Amino acid sequence: MERRSFLQKLLLAAAGLGLPPGWLASQAKRYGQALAATSRKLALLIGINRYPGEGSPLQGCVTDVELQRELLLYRFDFDPAGILTLTDAAATPKGIELAFAEHLGASSQTAATVVIQFSGYGQWRAGAEPRRWQPVLLLSGPEGPEAMGLEHFFQLVQGLGTAQITTVLDCGFTYVAPAVRGNLQLRSRPPALPAAASTVPDPGRLPSAAEQQAWPSPPKGVLIAATTPQDLAAEAAWPGFHAGVLTYLLTQYLWETTPATRLLIAFSQVAGRRELGLFSCQRPTLEGRETARRIPPYFLTPSQGVASGVIQEVKGNRAQVWLGGIPAAALWGLQPGTLLAPLAAEPSTVSPLPLLVRSRSGLWAQVQPANGEGQLPPVGTLVREQLRVLPSNLKLLVGLEESLGRVERVDLTNAIAGYSWMETANPRERQVDCLLGRITPEMAAAFQVDALSKPLEVNSYSLFWPGRELLLNSCGPPGEAAATAVQRLAPRLAHLLAAKRLRTTLNAAISPLAVVGELSTFKPSRAARFAQGAPAEPGIQRFLRGEPLYLILRNEGNQDLFGYLLMVDPGGQVHLLAPLPQDDPALPLRLEAKGTLTLPPLPDSAVPPDLLTCHAQGLTELLFVASTRPLSTSLEALKAMVRQQGITRSPMLLSKPLEWTQMLLEELTRRPPEGDPDLRWLDPSQAVTLSLTYLLV
Repeated sequence: MERRSFLQKLLLAAAGLGLPPGWLASQAKRYGQALAATSRKLALLIGINRYPGEGSPLQGCVTDVELQRELLLYRFDFDPAGILTLTDAAATPKGIELAFAEHLGASSQTAATVVIQFSGYGQWRAGAEPRRWQPVLLLSGPEGPEAMGLEHFFQLVQGLGTAQITTVLDCGFTYVAPAVRGNLQLRSRPPALPAAASTVPDPGRLPSAAEQQAWPSPPKGVLIAATTPQDLAAEAAWPGFHAGVLTYLLTQYLWETTPATRLLIAFSQVAGRRELGLFSCQRPTLEGRETARRIPPYFLTPSQGVASGVIQEVKGNRAQVWLGGIPAAALWGLQPGTLLAPLAAEPSTVSPLPLLVRSRSGLWAQVQPANGEGQLPPVGTLVREQLRVLPSNLKLLVGLEESLGRVERVDLTNAIAGYSWMETANPRERQVDCLLGRITPEMAAAFQVDALSKPLEVNSYSLFWPGRELLLNSCGPPGEAAATAVQRLAPRLAHLLAAKRLRTTLNAAISPLAVVGELSTFKPSRAARFAQGAPAEPGIQRFLRGEPLYLILRNEGNQDLFGYLLMVDPGGQVHLLAPLPQDDPALPLRLEAKGTLTLPPLPDSAVPPDLLTCHAQGLTELLFVASTRPLSTSLEALKAMVRQQGITRSPMLLSKPLEWTQMLLEELTRRPPEGDPDLRWLDPSQAVTLSLTYLLV
């Protein structure tokens, strides 16, 4: 039996029998000594989906453990015996304390490197003193959840002999109903009083600032938390799997990052992702900022270069590949037929033949040699995308809010079915692109009126992002029929699908086309980068509406690039920013080899400097889409739009977003020589797409 598996079973047995830590210490002394001699990289990964006696269990915590384990094994060269996982029933208070004592006890060596992950529920609980609430981690127990104070958990971390410790908490503590919000489920429970208390707290009431004084000091090393003590944390449905928002974004970024970067830069990039911006109540935090400025993630340098995944199992001429390095937006479109290039172990080694994806389920893909024969690379070989196969008929998935009545849900489903390019989906089971629901009185009262063109109408149909954040200006009149609402919203939904299709081409990490972008007010402390770079404060960058803002694009490669700069505004609509419509463009935006472009042009031009900040408050995304080939077909269509709409200045709202993005995608890709005619090949050596997200305030 594998040593890690043996220890895990021993921990579970000891905890179940109620044996003291000393018992396992005496039995496992020889094991600990052997492990200390062979491995100086240790990890304890805890994930709880199913709590005893709990309904509506979490679905992504065990996946978090898998995400971290695969990353540590294949990007940071951990030994399998150095990683202990405690999931579901094994994650008891005694089991965790034993794991710290016996598995991480080898970290008494000061040079050891330790990674600790907890994914599950957090909660505020009333302490022994009046008005003193304490954060706790909810663990498994024989009859129900058992609490371990966060302070005690931190003390266990603090007691380790090494200072090279990374602690990841993918849970929340503050709870605000409802727990399920479209694609997201909160990882927190309502605040609780002791069992002997005579009153029960309001589940929706947050402890006041005065009551939240018991937050413990962070332990040594660095602490990455999914959110602040006062904000929310969630797990999400991604394409084919569930996982914590923080853990998936963090691990996916670390798969594709090269060269090695500082932890603060990596955290800043993760905290600025669009997926977090769509759930504005979650704000990841990093403790140990000064240490994070100096060290790489996990105090270790990743092995090899950019990777999309790793070969996990080989059987005959088939293999199973873990695709933890592919962005969620790209997973939407990744189809069978995609080619993966195995990475040679040594630069001088001849690269193995590419692998053909036969099928994919979530993060797992079944592959075989592209030529149908030949020997597969061994388990543990890293792979990188070589050709991505995309569908030309990708649909928009619309989730219906649970608060809607049965009859209106049927009416809305039937109305949406009348459009070939979208369909309804259950947000608890699949990742949806948006939600369709009604404005509640609470929403109307809470939303900032100054961000709207008109006040929200209670009980009217509107669109929401998957985390239940309102799409600006999508609210209709009260009493609107379901079919009429869908007809009214169809143009907006078409823009959402156009942006979704463009995001399936995101490939900056794997593309050899060396393009770098920087968004700045020309004040260094306010800069954010497409590629590497750390802003002054981690998180999504904020800029004032109307503030002069410039995008500097640099082509560090040897090929001229032709492309477009597009903006997705806070309402989800797609606008063309460059080439400039008022110039009646004769060519796409051209970025010369070794050249630089500034957009909008510097102040001596006729273009207003608020080109990037002229929209309403909210989340804004820039997409730079470029090809080594001139994009003549999509350009002609744009010129026709300019003439038809009489556009005189940028930005230009795309009047036919689905038709135009379809033309662009066909120019960026090519049709495979055989197979499904609805599939297209995206070659990262011929086309590149970058994304940058920021907030207008």
